[in-house]
Amino acid sequence: MRGSGVTTIAHVSDLHLAPVPFPFGEGLKPALGWINWRRKPDAHDPAIAARVAEAVRAAAPDQVAMTGDLIELGQASEYGAAAEALAAFGPPCRLSWAPGNHDVYTVRAVPRLREALGGWLAPETGPQNAADIRGHFPRLVVVGRVALVTLCSGLPTWLFSAEGEIGAAQLARFDAALSSLDRTAHLPVIAIHHPPHAPGLSPLKRLRDGDVMMRLLARHRCPLVLHGHLHTAGETTATVDGFAITLAGAPSASSAGHHGDDPAGYSLVHVDEALGWRLERRAV
Repeated sequence: MRGSGVTTIAHVSDLHLAPVPFPFGEGLKPALGWINWRRKPDAHDPAIAARVAEAVRAAAPDQVAMTGDLIELGQASEYGAAAEALAAFGPPCRLSWAPGNHDVYTVRAVPRLREALGGWLAPETGPQNAADIRGHFPRLVVVGRVALVTLCSGLPTWLFSAEGEIGAAQLARFDAALSSLDRTAHLPVIAIHHPPHAPGLSPLKRLRDGDVMMRLLARHRCPLVLHGHLHTAGETTATVDGFAITLAGAPSASSAGHHGDDPAGYSLVHVDEALGWRLERRAV
């Protein structure tokens, strides 16, 4: 039980909802993605994701940060399941979602995402683009002592790429949002799917403008980034311009623990009245 004055954020990631229907008529990238998924059909279990959702609800956090990859291939039927899964974790006012590369798998997926999951998107403040949802981000939610900022790194990419990109326009809005915060009252916690700093990560899985983001975080003294994408509960600390930034990953919330992935779980970030923070890992 958390103490008085403590704000708690639950961090959940990478549901990868299954089963995944074959993407008839969706094009080459989804077809190849389905073949890749079919090679490891036991990697993700929706029953495990349901147990994680139950555990998160029982923990009663002040806000949930969901860092992407709800689905696999961007098919219309997958987004209906994703809406149900998000609702199991919390309503839009209590859940902040940072879309990942699988959520925005192809250009065709974007209008489907807006239709099924629009309730979890902030109103567009950036350039309106039918093939790009990044205009809905960043989303800033102030709860207790935390200013939770979610970014979108998911965008349609080429055939073999799982890369992400924030983009110059979203970065400019992110910069402005951080500049507007009262840092004596709120600790900025950043949620994004792709880690902006991940030594050794394949270029095909990287955040293209991660270095730019890290310099911005250092300039605004943002100490904590919550991310997914790697399916591991690791922590990395990077020092940029003399400032230490902790990058905290989360395992897939549906992981059965096979194929080198960490078993499913979630994290709780506790922020006290002095703006100190503590990360608590929970297995399911």
